[in-house]
Amino acid sequence: MPFYSGVLTIAMLVKFRLRRLKQLRTAKAEEEAEDVHDTVFGAMDGMICTMAVISGVAGATSDNTIILIAGIAALLAEAVSMGFSGYMSDKLREGILAAKRIKDYEKPERESIMLLLTTLGGGILILIPFAIFIPEPLTWSILLAGFLLFGLGARFAKLAKRNALIGGIETMTFGMFAAAVTYFVGYVFALVA
Repeated sequence: MPFYSGVLTIAMLVKFRLRRLKQLRTAKAEEEAEDVHDTVFGAMDGMICTMAVISGVAGATSDNTIILIAGIAALLAEAVSMGFSGYMSDKLREGILAAKRIKDYEKPERESIMLLLTTLGGGILILIPFAIFIPEPLTWSILLAGFLLFGLGARFAKLAKRNALIGGIETMTFGMFAAAVTYFVGYVFALVA
């Protein structure tokens, strides 16, 4: 009987350790997924919002300086908003977890800085054709955005074990739709004004 109870104890300990390892792996996977989420969310938001704003302004005017200024203003507003919103929502989350006595080691500052930087990075890339004053900068911005959005969508679909081609097309389509809608709105306002 002692041998049997010893085996049961070891089996229970092994089962406990395996469960604990699974929990740690799950927590690590959740942390990595959250990091990827912030990167994707920030970069795509920066690209799509900036492209949508410059498309809308380009629909109303052909003055590339005005388009660039509008794009920079929109990008900075979006990046600061994303960073601040991320910080405030994480502080709220931390407060709720603390009130329920659940420990969470995620720092709100880290996530908000990541959102701010990736939003800036995504939007700056879309503004490059306007900043270097090449002919047809809107066309180049849209092509660049399409290429980057497709790449991001494909890469992150692959990370999620989804079809990369479908992920790329899906992401690029959302971005192009936003640009088309705002261009049309800007164009209509220019006709009416």
